[in-house]
Parts: sequence; C-alpha cells; structure tokens
Amino acid sequence: MKKIYQLLGTAALVLGFTACTGDFESMNTDPSAVTDCSPAYTLPTVEELVSNVDCTPYQRGDNLYAQMYCQYFANLTQGWTSDRYGYNDGWASPGYWEPYYLALKHLRVLSQTIGNHPEYANYYSMMRIIMAYGTIVTTDNFGDIPYSEAGYGTDGPKYDAQKDIYTAVFKELTEAVNQLKEGATDQAECSENNDLIYSGDVSKWIRFANSLRLRYALRISFIDPETAKKEGEAALQSGVMESTDDLAGVRCTATGSWGVGHPLYVICDWDCFAMSKTFMDYMKKLSSVTDPRMTLWAGQTRGWVNNKGIQSKSFKGEQYEGLPNGLSDDQLLKADADGYKPYAADNVSMPWGLRAFPNWNTAGDRNEVDNNCGTITNIPLKLMAYSEVCFLKAEAALRGWSGAGDAKADYEAGIRASFAEARSGVDASLYSTANDDAYMSGSKVAWNDGDTFEQKLEKIITQKWIALYPNGNEAWAECRRTGYPKLNPISSSVDNTINPANNEFVKKIRYTDAERRDNPHATESTLNQNQGDGMNVRVWWDTKRYN
Repeated sequence: MKKIYQLLGTAALVLGFTACTGDFESMNTDPSAVTDCSPAYTLPTVEELVSNVDCTPYQRGDNLYAQMYCQYFANLTQGWTSDRYGYNDGWASPGYWEPYYLALKHLRVLSQTIGNHPEYANYYSMMRIIMAYGTIVTTDNFGDIPYSEAGYGTDGPKYDAQKDIYTAVFKELTEAVNQLKEGATDQAECSENNDLIYSGDVSKWIRFANSLRLRYALRISFIDPETAKKEGEAALQSGVMESTDDLAGVRCTATGSWGVGHPLYVICDWDCFAMSKTFMDYMKKLSSVTDPRMTLWAGQTRGWVNNKGIQSKSFKGEQYEGLPNGLSDDQLLKADADGYKPYAADNVSMPWGLRAFPNWNTAGDRNEVDNNCGTITNIPLKLMAYSEVCFLKAEAALRGWSGAGDAKADYEAGIRASFAEARSGVDASLYSTANDDAYMSGSKVAWNDGDTFEQKLEKIITQKWIALYPNGNEAWAECRRTGYPKLNPISSSVDNTINPANNEFVKKIRYTDAERRDNPHATESTLNQNQGDGMNVRVWWDTKRYN
C-alpha cells in the first residue's frame, strides 16, 4: 500500500510553470518578466493546484485536516495525529500553503500582462474566479494570510486581515462577472483542454462566481450582517446556479502522483482513514429511514462481507459502521475479551459506495476497489454544486434577503438536488428512490414553519453539511461559522490548548514552519484579531457559536 510518508517529487507542479516559461526562477521572482505565456496553458494548472486534484496534496491537506475536522472521515493509522489536532508541517504546507501560493503567482503574472492581451480577458476572469475560491479556502483554514503582497516575488509579504481579504474577494468576483457579462469579442479559444471545470462555458462561470459570492456573503453574516446582505442580494440578482448541470467540478483526468482519477478514490484503498462515526450516525439516525445517500457514498464493512452478515465472537459489527474521531493508537488497537477489534479496518466503512465502487456494495467485490481506485475519472472533484446553492438560498431567505425565494422550498430543493447529485452516474437498478419522501418527512429533517430561527438554521446547515460531502474545507468552515451540525468531541487531543472534555474543537490550522521561520509577519501578536497564531485561535468570522 502506498502511504503518505513516501517521498515524492514536485515535478507535476513545476511542469505547469516550465511548460509556459521554461524558467521557473524568473517567474518566481519577477512576474513582469513573463509576457507571452498564454493562460490557455496556465488556467488548467491553476484549477488543478487550487482544487488539490493531485492526490498527494489532497491527502495531506483536504483528507488529513478538513475532512477529519468536519468529521466526514476519521483516522485509522497509528502515529498520525491530525485527527487529534496535531500539526504536521509535512502535510499542511504541501497540502494547502504551497499549492495556493503557486497558483496565486499565475494570477499575478496574468494581471501584469492582460493589458497587452485583450484576447485573454475571459481567461483572466475565469482565473480570478477560481483563485477567489482558493483564497477563501486558504484564509478560512489559516486566518490572516499574505495576500495583497503575495505572489509578486516579495520577501516576507505582509499578512492581510481576513476581513480585508473577504472585501478583496468580493471585488474580484464582482469584476470578473461584470467582464464576462460584457461579452468581449475576439477572445482566445477556450475548450475542455484549457478549462477543466466548464470547458469555457462563460454562462456557467458567471453562475459559479455569483454562487461563490453568495456563499461568502453568508460566511460573514454573523460578523458583518450589513455587508453580507448587500453582497448576497447582489449575487442573487446577478444569477446563481440554476440546476445540477451547473456543477463546478474539476475533471480528474490528469496524471497524479499515484494514479489518474478522483483523488479521494485513489487514496481510499490504503486503510489510512474510514468514514467517521459522526457522519454515519447522521446517515443512519437523522430521519425515520436511513439516508438514501448512505450506500452511494459509504461501503459496507469487510467484516460484514467476509462473515456473510452473521454476527459472532469474531465479528460483532454492523454492515455500515463509522469510526470515532480522535482515537489514540492504543484505542485503535483495542480488542475485547474475544479478540474482536471494533476499530480495525475490516470493521468500519470505507468510502466505497455505489458512486465509485458499485460491485463492492452489491457483490462484495474487493478486486474492484483494489484494481480501480486509481482510475476513476468519471466523478469530478466537486468545488460547488447546485444543492449547496439551494441551501444558501434557504438561509438567505431565512434572513429575509431579497431574491432568495422561500426558505422551505429552497431547503427541500436542496435535499432533492443532493439525492440527484449522489446518484449521478450510478446505474438506476442499484439504488431505490422509495424512501426519499419518508426521509424528508422525518421529524429531524422535515421543515416546520413554527420552528425558531435556530431550529431552522440547524436543519439547513445539517443538510448542507451532508450535501457538501466530501468537500471538507467548506464543510469545516460551516461547522465553525454556525456550530452545526453538532459534532462529537474527539476522543483525545494532542494540542494542549484544546480540551475535548469541555467539548472544544479545533479552530484553524497554524502557520507553516517556513512562514514562522522566514516571514517576520507570521509571528506578529496582532494577527487574527490580536490572538496571534495557533490551532485554538478563531478566525475573523468565527463568532463563538461552538466551543
């Protein structure tokens, strides 16, 4: 099995630069020196970097941090501590920090040359939109970050306040949409080879950008409600996603470090992580019937398959079972008097659902997983989907924002859209829609006009959290912003500033070792609202709605 500790080169990342310039160093230090690099080559590189479509940064960032923190997954590997809020620079830096700043340099280069190349106007707007996505992921994960001076080859760029970064991103999205709506003529061709998300479809880029603007407006709704309402209503008026066809997903066809395909499914066969018990409990217990999406995303346990579903002393588990978050090494190895290990890899569910591995959940065919995990290219890496936009509109309507529609209708549309998205590409004979209505009418799911604001918000965010799967970055941000859904405290924390016994959770990722060592601004006590740095430091929009 391939593991994260294997040393890998960065040739795939460097290639994105050298293919255009032939000189990485000049690009790294002087963006204005590059004048003839077509964004037709750099846009797909930026899309891949920002999305972590390569499984190396995906595992080290998305999987080992955000997906654990929002409790989609839990750690199975002894010695790995990110699930217990331990910091590992060898994961956080190549998983988040480095890809983002490599991508940002491309945008800075293009911003220096676009005046001489009006034919690249659409490309520039698309790059601004995808970089807005990457910028918010980075600042939401780390707090204040270098932004206004970053990407220009400046030594020790200053750290910008997250509030100012959000203001800048709203400006980026607004200007990008305005330019695309102008319908510039004589634009350079943009096809599926140049754009891994929408194949150059300008109308979809506009709806994506407006949907992001709505997402980020709601992110600041508790900390700056006036700005949130202004930006959110403007986004709704300009036009957000309209159907599941508007999915913003990166095509997973490029050659990655360990395989070609969706990075989650490349790494899911290594027994490094499993479905979180929190997520699986919501799947099984939130409504009167099991969530129809469970079998599409989660695989039945190997213990259940190997024992033909018969419980005995050697197998006491269930067909679908999650793993608690934050288990110590000793707990992972725990066995009862009969030798049964409830937290062994065979006894917990992996993300081997019908969406990616139909033969595992129907026939227990492990060969399908082993042989195909690195070649699943038909599932895009989701950045934003229509279901999320429905939930964004539901919350906006709850807040009384103009153009949001009816909260109940938006909420129910979001659930149904999520069902459709989870079933996309799956043979209809393998799943049933019979329980869809029963699920939506369950007491903890059904909309009730008589509920309080908080009760309605909890339902909206809980369903959004489910629909966002497996986008852990966005899900973790929403957990921190709203306090919903109610996550389980982890079993133990290796960060002594976070006490799970008091229901405390991780709040951000600390700055990388290189930043702390080389950038004098990284250690300023005034960062993050005068809190400095640390895993127990709240970001700007975090208004303490959880511990």
